[in-house]
Amino acid sequence: MEEKAVKTKILPLGNIDHEPVRIHSTGELGAVLKDRRKKQKMTQSDLSALAGTGVRYIVDLENGKPTARIGPALKLIEWLGLEVTLREKRID
Repeated sequence: MEEKAVKTKILPLGNIDHEPVRIHSTGELGAVLKDRRKKQKMTQSDLSALAGTGVRYIVDLENGKPTARIGPALKLIEWLGLEVTLREKRID
């Protein structure tokens, strides 16, 4: 079986979205990741090859599967040129 060559991109692709996004659910996380992947003109297959995951994992994550493993998700986030930041929640 011949492997498909994946176009490599220099990530991140600049400040596509420079405002922080609050994530309250796995569905919201999946939507942000899918949007970012599409802005970078990557297919789910391209991203899975770069990040070393299966396409099924990408599909599940983008669809908000609540039991998706965090380790591969963090790797995908990095490949998409994003980062995760945790901070104490402000209570007003």
